[in-house]
Amino acid sequence: MNSLAKLGLLSLVAVLAIAPGCSKKPKNITPIPGSVGSATAPVTVVPTGPINRPPIDYGGRPLGPGNNPGRLEQPIDTSTPGGPGNSTGSTGLPTGNLGDGRIEDAATFAGATVYFDYDKSAVKTSEASKVTTVADFLKSHAEANLKVAGHADERGTEEYNRALSERRALAVREQLINGGVPADRITTEPYGEDKPADPGHDEAAWAKNRRAEFILLLPANLK
Repeated sequence: MNSLAKLGLLSLVAVLAIAPGCSKKPKNITPIPGSVGSATAPVTVVPTGPINRPPIDYGGRPLGPGNNPGRLEQPIDTSTPGGPGNSTGSTGLPTGNLGDGRIEDAATFAGATVYFDYDKSAVKTSEASKVTTVADFLKSHAEANLKVAGHADERGTEEYNRALSERRALAVREQLINGGVPADRITTEPYGEDKPADPGHDEAAWAKNRRAEFILLLPANLK
């Protein structure tokens, strides 16, 4: 065999020896994320721009001292219509002055005054029968209208107490309406702490001042 033939044979053997190694995977190569056969999880894309979050709903509740201008820092009682965030619905106050041309009679139902717990405007179960008595009278005396006067004790700010006394009057008015009295015959007036039933400065006096009073509005020709 001549030299040229030997050289060609050696080249062929070398090619055959190298070829099987070409099918092996290269070692120590980092797989590309998301590629076929990759052992790593797909990459999560994180947005770099601003995130638009939905607004926080506080449900009309106070945000705390210093964060809610215009609201007082006393507890807010929303247990009855007329309080913050509540509405009297179909029992809105009548327009005009129901007392025009009428005489105020505070004596008839002086004994039916409704009393309230501290900082509350819900009519207690123990006081409900007084409201029922007044409602029955009004239903049988169509000529009479009524003013419910709300009051508060001296604790708290003047503004807060006036709002609390209004909620108390509205709560009583609501029960009268639920008892069958037409809404357009009942008005309310909040006095806050201005007209205490007892001028004392202790719990016994305050308990008497947390109240709603019934004042009949009668035509002048009936007195």
